Amino acid sequence: MAEETTKLANVLRRIARAAGYAAWNKSEPDAARFCARQYNKVLARLSELEPAVRPLFTELSEDASPDVIRIAARELAAYFEEDGREQHDFYRFHCGGRGRRGVRFGRVAIHCG
Repeated sequence: MAEETTKLANVLRRIARAAGYAAWNKSEPDAARFCARQYNKVLARLSELEPAVRPLFTELSEDASPDVIRIAARELAAYFEEDGREQHDFYRFHCGGRGRRGVRFGRVAIHCG
């Protein structure tokens, strides 16, 4: 059961990333609907595995905005994180090493040192 919840939490983080991307790019509404449906499926399975989730988190409507989907997915994933810290792979950057001096995020460049 613990392995499955870990996998589902990873899926939630990917849903959050996809919804954030959809909001940022102002994607077609079907992208947000897909994310909402996936979130609801993961929530249903997690509710079966961990009944305490049921009163804390609710399903999203299919017309939920990508930003709402992103927030909901991150909150649900955070419930299952053991150390209480979120994993921000998308926002992670490294200074130094292998000649990397900075990383670009959209239109913002981050330069090291």
